[in-house]
Amino acid sequence: MGDLPSADAYLALLAADLATWRLDCVAEVAYLSPLWASWVGLAIPEGGAICSLPFAQWRTYVHPDDWPQVRAGIIALLKGEIPRYAARYRFAALSEPTKRQWVWLEDRGQVTERDLASGKAITAIGVCRNITSEMHHTVWEERLAKGLLHAPIATIIADAHDRVIWWNRASEALFGRQSFAEVFVGALTQPVARGDADVQEAGVPLLVTYTREDGTTHYLEAYRAPFASQVTGEQFVVYSFHDITDRIALEQQLRHLALTDPLTGLPNRRAFMERAGALFARVHRAGGKERAALALIDLDWFKRINDTMGHAAGDAVLRQFARLLHQTYRQMDALGRLGGEEFGVMLPLLHEDEEPWRPFERLLEGVRRLAVPVDGSVIRFTCSIGVTEVALSDRSLDDLFARADQALYRAKEEGRNRLIWIAPQEA
Repeated sequence: MGDLPSADAYLALLAADLATWRLDCVAEVAYLSPLWASWVGLAIPEGGAICSLPFAQWRTYVHPDDWPQVRAGIIALLKGEIPRYAARYRFAALSEPTKRQWVWLEDRGQVTERDLASGKAITAIGVCRNITSEMHHTVWEERLAKGLLHAPIATIIADAHDRVIWWNRASEALFGRQSFAEVFVGALTQPVARGDADVQEAGVPLLVTYTREDGTTHYLEAYRAPFASQVTGEQFVVYSFHDITDRIALEQQLRHLALTDPLTGLPNRRAFMERAGALFARVHRAGGKERAALALIDLDWFKRINDTMGHAAGDAVLRQFARLLHQTYRQMDALGRLGGEEFGVMLPLLHEDEEPWRPFERLLEGVRRLAVPVDGSVIRFTCSIGVTEVALSDRSLDDLFARADQALYRAKEEGRNRLIWIAPQEA
């Protein structure tokens, strides 16, 4: 009953790292080869003979979570419901009585003898393979796969052609899709132009946008990590996406607040200087083929309005003047409140023969016609304007502003409510 297989067959099984077992179904005893016994720490009799283990005892060492499917498979085999038995299960390592460790085994076997009268199984034989290392690897792969599948970060894997071949549930939620089959990553997202930052460096996220089917645009940080399969050598890329739409909106709001005068809604001094500096640099790069004019504007006797009618009236005047600026000038022109009652306007001159002060004469006339209603009264006021033009001889923006400020000072000295023009060569 407990004999080993033939010598050749036994050597072949050993070469394949397969142990053997024989089950005496009548005596309910399992006979195990030395290799099987060594895997689980069973004592091997002298001479390398097979080990015997009562089936009831063998059953106690099977992992409780695995026993139901092992039991069902053995019963089905013995009843003749299946021709062969196969099961993967964990078995307690008997060599560690104080610290239970589990060995993964894979059994395959069949009934070799039955009672002719009753059909009951008498003997079953089979082979066993130690799959502990394989299962540890499989278990970790499952953990990683399920971890990625349920991870809150949208993750996509693409092939060498940038075609999506795997995605997790967070990706479905982010991109509003149930399937990515035959979808290319490039079709999902578009890079946000940021100059040299368009080229992604290692470990640095790329800012991209994605427009969902409902028309909403989302800003995403995309991380890209290429890898190759060690089995096939194929190239893949894993992408992870973080939705930073709310963060971008907050940053834009904070930037707007940082660059906007809260009273008038005009760009503040910092924002105006950035726009003016860009126009100044553009004229210099064009080598005189483009022109731009700068005006510094001061509301006349503004302190008198505050002192006699209150700061609320003064604020109303400032807001109304800001509206007039928006109505008078184009979106491309730079407008700003520089502080107090002082404003700045810098605009590109689109025609070669355009006189730089003409656009500001319209503003001067508009202010003269302006009437600001406050608490049943009407406030009328005037302004003084100093205008100059960008010259290639200007070494910096400071030179331009100094000349415009000189023109504004002269407008005030000569009685206010007027425009003074100073050409670059006159300063």
